[in-house]
Amino acid sequence: EIAIPFGITIDFDSLSAPFTATLRERDSMEQIRAPLEELALIVSDLTKGKRSWSDVKNSYPLFEQQETSAKN
Repeated sequence: EIAIPFGITIDFDSLSAPFTATLRERDSMEQIRAPLEELALIVSDLTKGKRSWSDVKNSYPLFEQQETSAKN
């Protein structure tokens, strides 16, 4: 966990269109939800310093709870 700055989680909401997943930033433990097809570029930009975590948070919604869990 110490060496991995970002983690991607596939959850039940990921299986419904539009297909998304969560991206967690290790240091803050904050998560965003983004389209699956954009995640590789987001992580690449973050690791190369082309984007900051603040930039990403401003572009995508913060993840707080799965939609499927919120409905139950």
